[in-house]
Amino acid sequence: MIKFSNNRSGFQSLILVTAMLLLSACGDPHVAQGKKTFAKFCAPCHGTGGAGDGYNAVNLDPRARDLTDSDEAYMGKLANQEIYDVISQGGRGVDMSPLMPSWGKVFSDNEVWSLVAYIRTLHPYNGEAVPFDEKKPHSAAKPRVAAATEAEFEALMAEKVLDDGAREALVAQGEEAFADFGCIGCHKVGESGGTLGPNLSRVGFMLQPQFIYRWVRNPQSFKPKTRMPNLGLEPEEALAVTLYASTLRGTTTATAVSVETSPPGDVVQTEEGNVPEAVSAEAAPADVTEPAIQAPISK
Repeated sequence: MIKFSNNRSGFQSLILVTAMLLLSACGDPHVAQGKKTFAKFCAPCHGTGGAGDGYNAVNLDPRARDLTDSDEAYMGKLANQEIYDVISQGGRGVDMSPLMPSWGKVFSDNEVWSLVAYIRTLHPYNGEAVPFDEKKPHSAAKPRVAAATEAEFEALMAEKVLDDGAREALVAQGEEAFADFGCIGCHKVGESGGTLGPNLSRVGFMLQPQFIYRWVRNPQSFKPKTRMPNLGLEPEEALAVTLYASTLRGTTTATAVSVETSPPGDVVQTEEGNVPEAVSAEAAPADVTEPAIQAPISK
């Protein structure tokens, strides 16, 4: 045990040890990559420092996990593989809260492990090191998921929506899936929901169903850097969510959601920390601007 001669020298030594640990972490390229990914995709809910205090955390029930173990020793007890599984499969995939999305169809294997490496710097941990082997590196290839097509949507509609009763059943199924996959954690519907993604209260006025279907099936096929995860919806699940979303038409005449009034966009790093940045209309094709929603194109 190290003994200090006085409180001042002890405090100075503590600062030195902390600084050395931070420098060590910053020098690790995997930690650096994980930190960058965390800032964009995780900080809105978990907070820039991982304390579960991101700007969208207030909208979540249960709240985002405090990754620092400041209140309870939880993260430090998890195996590296368990953290990997939660990131890759999402809360729903490991019998936890569906508000934690799955990223296994978006991030490469190396990106997920780099996130694990960075998260390990946020809390006390004395277990096994996060596995990185230069001779057998984790795959850096992002998952390849085929884009959904309008023809696929139309074929499903012809097969599944045979009458009003079938449509109503799918709408109910879609509403249930919307909750089961944790969509409400990012999207507001009425007075409930998150502010990370666009408000969907009147999305039925704003977007055509064939576009909604293709977007929820594979958002990265439209916008590779979107923060919308690919949830791995099966075609019928995506159809059901689409038909449910098409019923969301609010109670007033729909108007375009401007960039200035839309939910926060990408997180950028400033001297004050990570803050939301509005997404420019030039950042994506006109019909997939995120988070702003298009003016009405269907009635």
